[in-house]
Amino acid sequence: MNLEDPVAALEIGTSRTVLAVGEPIASDRVRVAVTAEIPSSGVRLSQITDVAQAGVSVASVLKRAEKDGGYRVSESALVVSGSHVATQHVTTTWPIDAKSRKVTEEDVAAIYNQSLRADVDRESRVLLDAQEQGYGLDDVEDVDNPVGLTGDLLKLNTLLVHGPKARLEDQRTAAERAKLAVTDTFFSGSCAAAAVLRAPDRAAGALVIDLGGGCTPFTAWADGKLALAGVVPVGGDHVTNDVRVAFGISLSQAEELKKRASAILSPDRADGRIDLPKSVMSSGPETLSKHALDVVVNARLSELFAIIREKLDEANLLHRIGAGVFLVGGGAQFAHVAELAETVFGLPTRVATLVPEIEGLEKKEFPAAYATIAGLLLLALRSGDDPTLVDTVKNIWKKVTRK
Repeated sequence: MNLEDPVAALEIGTSRTVLAVGEPIASDRVRVAVTAEIPSSGVRLSQITDVAQAGVSVASVLKRAEKDGGYRVSESALVVSGSHVATQHVTTTWPIDAKSRKVTEEDVAAIYNQSLRADVDRESRVLLDAQEQGYGLDDVEDVDNPVGLTGDLLKLNTLLVHGPKARLEDQRTAAERAKLAVTDTFFSGSCAAAAVLRAPDRAAGALVIDLGGGCTPFTAWADGKLALAGVVPVGGDHVTNDVRVAFGISLSQAEELKKRASAILSPDRADGRIDLPKSVMSSGPETLSKHALDVVVNARLSELFAIIREKLDEANLLHRIGAGVFLVGGGAQFAHVAELAETVFGLPTRVATLVPEIEGLEKKEFPAAYATIAGLLLLALRSGDDPTLVDTVKNIWKKVTRK
């Protein structure tokens, strides 16, 4: 990998299509040089519904990247999200050389590579991420570093994240229509975590929630390792639709109106009213109750957080989240959303800030909305410098050139 070469990252989301170009500052630091974005077309609930329209969106952000930053991009990594993403815990075993009975680095590499070939339907699924959960040796569990230890059978617990090949192929096709080749795919939850969690956060235990438009990816970390990951098929678009239905207004009015809502119910807003955004369908100024609007938004966001809370409870993880909850994504802009999440989880919650290793987004009005795409740039930088990683997370430092 040449540290002078920039890298590109693409996100074809439900609400927007984003292309970011990053320039490496060091082997573990990146400057986001340009972010080009437009509202998405041909996408619903993080899935392509019209390849031609989605391809036009990709072509548009490519043109903006060239106009705004002077970059010509022909290859890019891709963020993958949606309720079709699944996780799987696997346990792999590896026999240690009977003569030496000492675990070597070669044994560790071999068992990791074997875990990537676990019983996943490779005809229909694509591996997006693989996170080591811990080692065991013979009858000893929770081994931190098995190299040099004596034993006969090495064990590795791994969490695999994978998505359907067909859905990923649709996104590749949309990109290819814009003459953009997708070189690698990354789980959006892993990208968001890379953008906001520091090593002490992972060690203490952290929950990262990416409040997107069509869905909400999340990752839970304990003892420095990824312990749980998933995608809830609920996002900001569901809030918009709830507002639309509740008040019988247009979708565009509901989209604008929800930005003025509060995620918590406050006595200060109980008697207030809000002017409805103007619409060609409206005959004059209309208002609605602030409290009524807040009730609708609060109900949907409370449901979303409760779903994630239930998954944490099932995995017995809630008590291990010492660093608290980190909110990212466009939905993190809801007023008082961190307070609502703190009530549901019973944990300290904040709208996350980006790690120091990511530069260039300081002037953005809401940097947390760019956590996923920025995290992908950082993951690409790290994986490009690690020759032991599998092909799914390698070799994306290609063909991004400056005019």
